[in-house]
Amino acid sequence: MSSPTFDCTACGACCFGGHDRYVALLPEDRGRAIPASATTEIEGRRYMSMACGHCAQLTVTAEGATLCAIYEDRPTACRAFRAGSFECLKARQHRGHEAEALRAFAMAQTQPAPPPPGTAPVMVPGAGMAPPEAPVIPSP
Repeated sequence: MSSPTFDCTACGACCFGGHDRYVALLPEDRGRAIPASATTEIEGRRYMSMACGHCAQLTVTAEGATLCAIYEDRPTACRAFRAGSFECLKARQHRGHEAEALRAFAMAQTQPAPPPPGTAPVMVPGAGMAPPEAPVIPSP
């Protein structure tokens, strides 16, 4: 039996934490190009900034993929997190619903609003739809 494959871009649960000290920056992170605006200082230590319960660098694409805005320069703690690991499975179990809600919210923001109930779609000639060959006459 093969083991499951985990796609981090379809999850993002590991980026969710319950407090502002969730992702601590380590000494080896000093050389990374992590923008100062992406971090916060608490009692003399630097942490990744959090927003709405997740790392502020977590983004959702129009297609619903969860991506890190600073992936190439992400902190050591994030680099050590392995897809499918014990920690990954725990994050999915405890924070997966939050990640799913973020993806659903982001997707809803990028989708056009449905027409109000009872309205008919409007055909605009030249806007990707060909006009009818002959006028449509409703039957009596």
